[in-house]
Amino acid sequence: MVAEVEIFKLFVLVLVRVSGLFVSAPVLGSGNFPVMVKVGLSGLTALLLTPVLPALDAPLPADTLAFGGLAAGEFLIGLIIGFVHGLVFAAVQMGGQIIDMQSGFGMVNVFNPAAETQFPVFGFFLFILSVFYLLVIDGHHMFLRALAATYNHVPVGGFVVRPRMLLEVSQWGHTVFVDGLTIGAPIAAAMLLAYTTMGLLGRVVPQIHLFVVGFPFTMGLALLLVGLSVGLYLRILDGMMAEMFQRLSLLVRAMG
Repeated sequence: MVAEVEIFKLFVLVLVRVSGLFVSAPVLGSGNFPVMVKVGLSGLTALLLTPVLPALDAPLPADTLAFGGLAAGEFLIGLIIGFVHGLVFAAVQMGGQIIDMQSGFGMVNVFNPAAETQFPVFGFFLFILSVFYLLVIDGHHMFLRALAATYNHVPVGGFVVRPRMLLEVSQWGHTVFVDGLTIGAPIAAAMLLAYTTMGLLGRVVPQIHLFVVGFPFTMGLALLLVGLSVGLYLRILDGMMAEMFQRLSLLVRAMG
């Protein structure tokens, strides 16, 4: 009976760590993702992980407050892993917003149910491409493998808050701006050149109504450039994904 209680408490803590990932991970953590499916996947993942975990050196605490503290640490591990995953999609959204502002599509927004927010047109297009790319490279499986790998470095109930580690994770947020500028810079530079050309043309031929001609021209040019640069975007996204998984590996080792 005592062994069964310990196994159940272990399962609960594993479920809490898995739930933290499903709450914060991109796509899986979306409010549009059915709650019952989240609960089912979290429970199934925890059910598969619990039997393969090494035996604990000491029994888990029976005190509710102490057990709740362990559960909070487990949930924080899942949240941190999901946060690192979400940096790539935040950078994609920022890059799309830069393109939209420069092309004139910034005034048009569409609702993205996966992120539960308003996205600009190109931002939503790049977001959908990044989700498809993540599924193609089995990135959703890598999320679960990374979560399972945390048990090799941080056993159940062994999480210790390290301010330096949390500070380092928070500083990774600057990659959102760097990667976002990398995505949007080529299109933004081309649009700047187009605006400069139209400005010079307006000075040379003042009869041209640039306000009437400019919007259709810049929007059409932006659509053409984005269509031609999809391959470049995928290469950039591949590098961002590789860097993200590398940082995730470093983070998992730093938790131990």
